[in-house]
Order: sequence, then C-alpha cells, then structure tokens
Amino acid sequence: MYRREWKFQFDASKVLAAVRAKIDFHDEHMAFWRDKREEVMAEIRKDGIQVNEKIALSLANPKARDWERGGDVMIRNDLQISLTETFQKLGYHTRLRDTYDGWRQALEATTDQTLALDIDDWLFFFGRDTGTDE
Repeated sequence: MYRREWKFQFDASKVLAAVRAKIDFHDEHMAFWRDKREEVMAEIRKDGIQVNEKIALSLANPKARDWERGGDVMIRNDLQISLTETFQKLGYHTRLRDTYDGWRQALEATTDQTLALDIDDWLFFFGRDTGTDE
C-alpha cells in the first residue's frame, strides 16, 4: 500500500475543531485586508490621483488645443498595485472561509462519527495554509 493511500481515523469533533480554527484564521486575515484596503483607498482619495495634461493645451494657438483628449487621470501605480493586492487577498480568504464554513456545517451534524482522512484531507483540515488547493 502506498503512503498516499493510507487512511487515518479521526473523530469528527476533532476535525470540527480544526475547521473552526481555519475559519478564525481566515476571518482574522479578512479583517486585516479590509483595513489595508481602507488605508489604500484613503491614500488614493488624499493624494493618489495624478493628472497629466498635454503640453499642447498651454499653446496660444486654439487649433493646437485638443480639448477632448487634453489630459489623463490616473491612480499612482504603487497604490493601484496595493489596491489590487487587497482585493486578491480578500477574495482568497473569503473563498477559503466559505469553504471551511460549509465543512463546519456538515461536521456539526456528524460530530459522533469517525472519519477516515488521507494525507490531503489531513493537510486541508490540520495543515498550514499553503495557498494551493482548496
């Protein structure tokens, strides 16, 4: 028998405790990234917007003026990257938190059972968050 095929017996109540710990972990990280998102948004509102006007607008000749495409408004690149990261992290932790919450619901209904977990199951419920599979 290959080690990938090994099964380990766990009480559902112990798996449920691990699931609750995972939910708490992701809740904490979601709160952290929500706060970071608010910080980045506040900085963008304060001084993160740049306006780049075309040089042609300053010429005295009205024919040289391009009023329709006279300026570009953009968010500073570093702030855009930070904002994107906060949304990615919020999505990641929300997905995993919801996944573990589904397991919580199922395990709360079956706490008196013994479950046969393989290594992937054990890593999912008890292992460190590696960000690979859900």
